Amino acid sequence: MKKVALIGYGAIARIALDKIAEHDKGQQIKIVGVLVRENREEEANAALNGSIKVVTSIEDLIRLSPNVVAECAGQGAVAEYAESVLLAGINFIVISTGALANDELRNHLIGICARNGSRFLMPSGAIAGIDGMNSLHIGGLKSVRYTSTKPPLAWKGTPADEEFELESISSRTELFTGPAREAAKLYPKNANLAATVALAGLGMDATEIQLVADPEVAPNNVGRIDAEGEFGTLTVECRGMPAPDNPKTSATTALSLAHAILKETRTIII
Repeated sequence: MKKVALIGYGAIARIALDKIAEHDKGQQIKIVGVLVRENREEEANAALNGSIKVVTSIEDLIRLSPNVVAECAGQGAVAEYAESVLLAGINFIVISTGALANDELRNHLIGICARNGSRFLMPSGAIAGIDGMNSLHIGGLKSVRYTSTKPPLAWKGTPADEEFELESISSRTELFTGPAREAAKLYPKNANLAATVALAGLGMDATEIQLVADPEVAPNNVGRIDAEGEFGTLTVECRGMPAPDNPKTSATTALSLAHAILKETRTIII
């Protein structure tokens, strides 16, 4: 049986847990615990109704002996907890990959994995085509552009909110164009996929990111990869509904996390 623990109990975690329960027909997965902040403990306990252990420290989560810990709580959670998880020899699934735009943090954690035999696992999230881009990368990748397009109000609370009148945007408007490293740092809740695409391809500085507000895509969040390599090109677009409680995040991010956990229990892995 695969023992799984989660960091965070927000929209992504709730969707993922529901889908794991729905598709784990053979009951091969046991969710052993959820880590939340102390001020969220009572709320999480009430929501889970004793079905899953709720803890407030990473030490207590590790004591539950999970095989894998999945982060569902933002970039800060990666910086705060990844080291402890990996030092314990436990694999770590990362949703908030923008934290790894920090080279010092990423290289430190990679070093821990090399010494302890633990691994970082990164679901594709709310995008498709990572497998195809990986193939192009092996053959010689020349250029990669990732474009994230969301309804204007999905960019509330970001730097774009200070530079643009989001409520007044009536047509496609580019909010940001630049390298993945800068996008992931400036837009930590919106542009984690920028880091995922960069890590799978040309890196944080050579991967071009465009962040776009467009009322025409509502209610979807749209991610698009345009890549060119020595042996071909890749263009893929994924349209996903936002998570019910968080318009900045696509619900497919949670589905991708659930799939990453479920697939390790399967005989045929695609």
